[in-house]
Amino acid sequence: MVLFNKLIPNALRKIGYEVIEFDWNTIYSFNKVVKVFSSEKVNQKINHELLKKAKSVKPDFVFILKGEPIFTETLSEIKKSTGAVMFNWFGDDPWEFPVFSGKVANFYDHFFTYDPYSIKLYNEIGQMNAHHLCYAYDMELTSQLKLNDTDRKKYSSEVAFIGSHYPKREELLKQIKDKFDLKIWGRGWKNSSCSDVYQGSALYGIDMLKAMKSVKILLNIHKGFEEGVEESGNGLNLRVIEGAACGAFQITNNQADLKNRFEIGKEIAAFENWNEAVEQIEYYLNKNEERQNIGRNSYERCLKDHKMETRMKEMMSMIGN
Repeated sequence: MVLFNKLIPNALRKIGYEVIEFDWNTIYSFNKVVKVFSSEKVNQKINHELLKKAKSVKPDFVFILKGEPIFTETLSEIKKSTGAVMFNWFGDDPWEFPVFSGKVANFYDHFFTYDPYSIKLYNEIGQMNAHHLCYAYDMELTSQLKLNDTDRKKYSSEVAFIGSHYPKREELLKQIKDKFDLKIWGRGWKNSSCSDVYQGSALYGIDMLKAMKSVKILLNIHKGFEEGVEESGNGLNLRVIEGAACGAFQITNNQADLKNRFEIGKEIAAFENWNEAVEQIEYYLNKNEERQNIGRNSYERCLKDHKMETRMKEMMSMIGN
């Protein structure tokens, strides 16, 4: 399994940085097996080990990806003991701002968000080094990934949705599941009205990329779509970039930042409402050549603008400036 958090250190190494990783998921995974410690104890262990590692290494930079388990006291102590430039790349704006990201942002020297709308939220609480940074992906990984007959049989469908359950997503998907060959992977779908097309698990890493490469249409629905910018923001979720990096033909709801990253109609398809989403699925299923061309164009756009090495150069340049 290759998770997104592993692509970042690899990209930083490619552009010349020495990177020492601290993956708190290993502590979570260990406790999941032994089932000894409470979640509170696990988080205390994570913070203890992270602080210990930082004091030992004395890094110039500390890069946290989201960082839900990290206590603000730990962030302060790392800053005090190492003097490192500390920054975060956060991926759940704006809905997490009131409950998490807005409470920790000022403990970092820089705070990066995939959502341009959220910049003003950080500025309003005094974090003036808040930056919009669109997601990116490892293009070598996706270009080298090959599908076999087993993969195609398992993952192929007319339409696929890969993501967690939310009521608005269910509202759309239950409208299309009886019209098209739909497969759903993600958390929370087991007891939904779409349980008959739910594939029984979420997809991550290589398995997710294989599914994206296998389907005719990858459908993407941003969390909070049709609930206002305060819920959905203006940014592109990771699924948009992952799908494009795989060369998948993708239909997504039209976030404000989409036009800045892809040419709509040539590199990606976009809809404004549920009816338009259904109409576009019907249209593109009958346009094999056009659909495939758009998928190839999206891949080429990622090669040009959305490689992870490119994004890490942008990030470090912003910090340097």
